[in-house]
Amino acid sequence: MKMEDNVNYCIISNKIDANLLNNLEEYNIINDDKTYEELLKIIANYVNKKIVFNDILRKFRIREQKTIMELLKLRNVNFINITSDIEEALYADYLYVLDQDVLVMEGKTSVVLKEEKILKRIGYGLPFATDLATQLIIYNVLDKPYYDLESLVHDLWI
Repeated sequence: MKMEDNVNYCIISNKIDANLLNNLEEYNIINDDKTYEELLKIIANYVNKKIVFNDILRKFRIREQKTIMELLKLRNVNFINITSDIEEALYADYLYVLDQDVLVMEGKTSVVLKEEKILKRIGYGLPFATDLATQLIIYNVLDKPYYDLESLVHDLWI
């Protein structure tokens, strides 16, 4: 997997391999032993500008996750989020999907999420907002896909 600067990545995997983390030595790897407050302090004082979340974001509430993402953007910190939670894919620009350490798909997040059948075959669905928008497109309620629940709700109420 090639990681470019100034791109945020998500690696969806049902099995996190230690070799994957070993290939990310230039990044600061954050594991699940950090609290929300500790993580905010790390990001606020971070100098290296490259960070890996090793299945840590799932333990935080959605509002906390969004605050973390806003702080990363404000501090211009690039991240790689390694997770098994497809909902977290929406925070990244580029998505890698692994099944038992085998790369199944990769590409811009919005493009990969259009491959619902492949995702379901390996045990993932679509993120809730994307799935709901896809179903509403079928019924001509919406005319475009959504990757953010707030935008979806806003446009449905207008």
